[in-house]
Amino acid sequence: MIGVGSETDLADSLRIRKMKDYRQMSRTELLAWIGQLKSKQARRSQVQKRQAEAALLESAERLRAILHTAVEGIITIDDRGHIETLNPAAEKIFGYAAAELTGRNVRLLMPQPDRGAHDGYIGNYLRTGQARIIGIGRTVFGRRKDGAVFPMELSVSEVKLRDRTLFTGFVRDITAREESDKLLRHYAALVESSEDAIIGKNLDGYVTSWNQGAETIFGYTAAEMVSKHISVLIPEDRKDEGPTILEKIRRGESVDHYETVRRRREGRLINVSLTISPIRDAEGNVVGASKLARDITHRKQLEREILEVSDREQRRIGYDLHDGLCQHLAGIELMSQVLEKKLTGKTKEGAVRAADIARHVREAISQTRALARGLSPVTLESEGLASALHDQALTTEKMFGVRCHFDYDAQVRVPDHAVATHLFRLAQEAVSNAVKHGRATKIAIQLKADPGWIYLGITDNGKGFDPEQQARAAGMGLRIMKFRAGMIGGTLTIERNGGRGMLVRCTAPHPAMAAKQEAEE
Repeated sequence: MIGVGSETDLADSLRIRKMKDYRQMSRTELLAWIGQLKSKQARRSQVQKRQAEAALLESAERLRAILHTAVEGIITIDDRGHIETLNPAAEKIFGYAAAELTGRNVRLLMPQPDRGAHDGYIGNYLRTGQARIIGIGRTVFGRRKDGAVFPMELSVSEVKLRDRTLFTGFVRDITAREESDKLLRHYAALVESSEDAIIGKNLDGYVTSWNQGAETIFGYTAAEMVSKHISVLIPEDRKDEGPTILEKIRRGESVDHYETVRRRREGRLINVSLTISPIRDAEGNVVGASKLARDITHRKQLEREILEVSDREQRRIGYDLHDGLCQHLAGIELMSQVLEKKLTGKTKEGAVRAADIARHVREAISQTRALARGLSPVTLESEGLASALHDQALTTEKMFGVRCHFDYDAQVRVPDHAVATHLFRLAQEAVSNAVKHGRATKIAIQLKADPGWIYLGITDNGKGFDPEQQARAAGMGLRIMKFRAGMIGGTLTIERNGGRGMLVRCTAPHPAMAAKQEAEE
């Protein structure tokens, strides 16, 4: 047979065309069909060749596109370490143009001591087949054109061709990541070494992080608190604080220096100052909260002692004014009256002057007694808080000419003298602010109670003020008011009273109910 392929191919071709068995064909017919078959095979071969070339070209274009758009630097070197190709990402990473590096040894991109040892690495690998980074990735250092040394991740692959070996390095600049990791480690060390409790929690209130300061302040270890709800630390009478704070965090608001009470592991209550800020993700969405808690129990104790000393000193001065100065003034008044009587028959002018002296002394006695009542309200000790506040309202009307009304529940009883004193001083300061700063003409004092709580409110119709600005400007009186509220476990709110004036409200646990609960526990 004439060689044109296998006998099966020829038979199949002839069978497709529904010809008779080729063995029955004449030589001329057979040669004609063979020629046709060769022509078809040649055309098919050309088509397949063009298809293969197109596929190869498409593959090359795809590879070129990948190399040019890859974020990783890709560098190919030969077995001598000379650079053959590099992509735009590699140019950007190292600061060289491709033309500056092609044909040069890749050690140009390495700092010492790696630069001097690189050729030895390649030679050792070619001799032994053992490599330090072939087929794996690790962190090394690169050197830019300007001489800057930077950390990078490097992985190397090997390609064996017919007559030589090529190595392709994949490089990623991790400078930003390393700096970020370093900063995170620095902050983590600061957080862990802080004496304050630094706590992370999600928007549902579950703890996500717990530093050593939190362990010291609250007595729980990180293992005990992570994944637990933050309400573990909140006393029963303050459970409403948690949801309120989380709602503010969800709105992206912060809570600054919020003073409250929390419970330690063994059950002891401590005073804390909380600063809580929202945690946001990369898109700016609030995903959690960071809480800084500072134990201010000792500070509160010191404040309490200072206030107690101040109150004792005020009472002492009040007693001295009432029992000392007033008695002396009363003696001077009596002497003036006696003098007036003696001068009446002798000199009218002298008698009038003596009467004037007696009148001025009586006025001085009245003012001194009012001061004494303010410094040491006798009714507070003898008749209770309600009577003392009633006297305060009467004194305010008399001294300042301001309408001052007192309203109270008849059943309000505050047997704890310290609590009663703090509430009275709060009302006293609020009334004073309304008169002196608010220029109020009408003031109302209200004392109410319900099971477990006492409510003291002072409203006025003055010009009002911004409590936050006042606190920042000076506001020592406002700070002392907040201290006093804190001393009795209460909360103080100061806000505008509708369109005009101010509303000062103190809500505190009822001492009688608190004592009853402690006895039951």
